[in-house]
Amino acid sequence: MWDWAHFKNEGWVAHTKRSVRLAALLLASGAAMILHMLVPFWQQPKRLQRGEVACSLCEGLESQED
Repeated sequence: MWDWAHFKNEGWVAHTKRSVRLAALLLASGAAMILHMLVPFWQQPKRLQRGEVACSLCEGLESQED
């Protein structure tokens, strides 16, 4: 059975917006990593590097808990 309780604190729209933003960030950073692998001298933008992505994910998860 699906548990809808995780929507209760923030609402469906806010949950969906955050999920789409984090999913897009992960997809973009994955594409940047593949491009960096194929073209080694190309550097990913700072926002798509693993450290920044990890910080964004942590912030997104912390905002969910609040």
